[in-house]
Amino acid sequence: MFQYFYYMWEEPMRIHLGDWVNLGDINISYGIMLDSLSMTVMMPVGIVTMCVLLYAIEYMSHDPKRNTFLIMLSVFAIFMTMLVVSDNYIMMFIGWEFVGVMSYLLISFWSTRIAAMKAALSAILLNRMGDTFFMLVLCILLKDFHAVDFETLEMLAPSMQPLTIFSMCTFLLTAATAKSAQLGLHAWLTHAMEGPTPVSALLHAATMVCAGVYVLVRSYFLMQYSSTMLFVMCWLGGMTTLVSGLMAMVTNDIKRVIALSTMSQLSIMVLAMGISSYDLAMYHLYCHAFFKALLFMGAGSVIHSYMSETQDMRKYGGLINYLPFSYTAILMASLSLMAIPGLTGYYSKDIIIESLYGTYTFSGYVLYYIAVGSATLTSLYSMRLLYLTFYNNPNSNKASYQYIHENIYMLMPMIMLMVYSMFMGFNRDNVMAHYGMQMPANNNFIETEFTLPWYIKLLPLMLGLSLSLLLVYIYEYAYKVRPSMIHNYFNNKIYFDQLLNNIVIRKTLVFGGYTNKKIENGLLLKMFGSVGISKALRYVNGPHKGTYVPYGPHYMFITNLLYLFFYIPPPKSNYF
Repeated sequence: MFQYFYYMWEEPMRIHLGDWVNLGDINISYGIMLDSLSMTVMMPVGIVTMCVLLYAIEYMSHDPKRNTFLIMLSVFAIFMTMLVVSDNYIMMFIGWEFVGVMSYLLISFWSTRIAAMKAALSAILLNRMGDTFFMLVLCILLKDFHAVDFETLEMLAPSMQPLTIFSMCTFLLTAATAKSAQLGLHAWLTHAMEGPTPVSALLHAATMVCAGVYVLVRSYFLMQYSSTMLFVMCWLGGMTTLVSGLMAMVTNDIKRVIALSTMSQLSIMVLAMGISSYDLAMYHLYCHAFFKALLFMGAGSVIHSYMSETQDMRKYGGLINYLPFSYTAILMASLSLMAIPGLTGYYSKDIIIESLYGTYTFSGYVLYYIAVGSATLTSLYSMRLLYLTFYNNPNSNKASYQYIHENIYMLMPMIMLMVYSMFMGFNRDNVMAHYGMQMPANNNFIETEFTLPWYIKLLPLMLGLSLSLLLVYIYEYAYKVRPSMIHNYFNNKIYFDQLLNNIVIRKTLVFGGYTNKKIENGLLLKMFGSVGISKALRYVNGPHKGTYVPYGPHYMFITNLLYLFFYIPPPKSNYF
C-alpha cells in the first residue's frame, strides 16, 4: 500500500537544457520532463525499439543498405523520445515533425518499388494535414497566452475562453486523427504496409501511430473543458473501431489485417479518452504495443520464409507444421488481442469497453454495443488470420514449401515480446498508479467494477469465442465463395481512396496547377519577378529601332531605379 501512494505522489523531474527563444514574456526552452506519463510511454517505446532493431539485423541481413536502414530506425527512435519527454508543445512539435519525415523515409526504403513510393507519399501528405492543425494550435498558444509549456497552460486552462479551448481541441484532435489513423485521415495506414516489416512493427504498433493518442492525453487539461470535443472523440472512436473491423474481415493481405487491427485498437483508446478515462487509454497503449509488435514480427517471419515473400494469406496454409514457433508467437499475440482472460490485452481492453456502459449515458450505452461489435470482429479476423495461415490446407506450390524454415535470430526478440504479451497485464495497478494523480478525477471504473451485471462484463468474451468457433466451422464444412456488394464495399476499404482522390486531391491538384500558372509563373515571374525586371531594363537601357516604351519618362525613371537597385558590378580583374 505504501508503494502505491509513493508512486501516486511521485514528483516529476524537469531538466532545463537551455533557452531557444526568450523574447519579452515568451520563453521557449529546451526542456525534458520525466513524469509518470512520459515514463509510462517510454517503457514500451524503448523495449519495442530494442526488439525491432535486433529483429531487423537479421530480417534485412541480405539488403545492401541494411546499415542505412538501422541508422534510420535509430534516428526515428531518437525523435520519438524527444516527442515523449518534451516539456512544451514546441519541442513536442519538433519530435512530431521528424517522426513523420522518418516514417516517409522508412516506408519508401525500397525506393525502386513504385507502390512503396506512393505509400510513403500518401503517408506524409495526410500527416502534413495534421501537422498544419498542430501549427495552428501553436499559433493560438503564442498569440493569446505567450506560453507553450504544459505547466503554465494547465494553470491557465480554467480561465480560457470556451471558443479558444474548443478551437485548440478541434485542431489537436484533427492532428491526432491524421497521426493515429482515425476515420477520415486513415487511408495512409494500410498503404504503409508496403515498407519493410520491421518498419511496420515499430512505426505502426508502438510509436508513431500512438503519438496522436499521447498528445491528446498530454493535453487533457484542455480536453476536459470542452465537453463537445469529448463527445466528438467518443463517436469518432466508435465509428473508426467498427469500420476498421469490418474492413479487416475481408482483407487478404496479412500485414494490412494487422494494420487495420492497430487502427481499431487506437480508436478504442480514443473512446476511453472520450469518457475522460485517460489512464485507461494510456494503459491500453502500454499493453497494446507489445502484442501488436509481436504480431507484425510473426507475420514478417512468415513472409520472410516464403521464396516469393507474398503477403496474401490465401497463398498460405498448413504452416503450423513448418513454422511452429512463429505460430506460437502469432497465437499468443492474437489471443491477447482478442482479450482472452489471463493475457495482457484482457486487462486493458475489456475495462474500457465496460467503462462505456459504466458512464450510464445514452451515448455510453450505444458505444458500448459498438465496441462489443468491434471486439467480436477482432476475434473473428484474428481467427481468420490464424486459420488461413496455419490451419488451412496448403495453397502454394511444392517448391515454396520445400524452403520454408524458421530463423533463430529473428525469433529471439520475439520471445521477450511473448512474455510481455502474456504477463504484462498483471502489473496494471502499478502502471496506472504512476499517472493516476495527474489525470482528472474520474470514478467510472468504480461504477464499472461494482455496479455492472455479469452478462454486460462477459458479453465481449462470449460473443468473441462463440463466433470464432462458428467461423472455423464455416471454413471447414460450409464455406462457399459468395461475393456480394457488402463484401466488395469493405474489401475496397469503403471506397475511401476513390472519394479522397476524386473529391479532394484531384481538385486540389487542378487548383494548384492553375495558381502555379497564373500567379507563380505569371504575376510573380513575368511581371514583378526576374523576367519582368529584365524586360523593363532592356526596354530602357538598350533601345533598338522600333522599340516602344509604353509609359514614357515615368516608366524610364522607374526602370532605371530598378536597374540601379539590382545592378551587380562585374568582378575586378587583376590584370588591369
